[in-house]
Amino acid sequence: MSKQARVEAVFDVGDFKENITGWVVIDESQPDNETVVSEHETQSEAIKAAEEFEQRE
Repeated sequence: MSKQARVEAVFDVGDFKENITGWVVIDESQPDNETVVSEHETQSEAIKAAEEFEQRE
């Protein structure tokens, strides 16, 4: 079974603004059981981690 991941922003909402505070990689290989597999400070780090996660067996 191949792994599939997605990257999502983590928001801090306050004072009518949304600030991105970080990024998470979510394992969506099993749609009924999605889990966060890693957290990152930048989007580029999260994208790289997602790509590496998908390549692991």
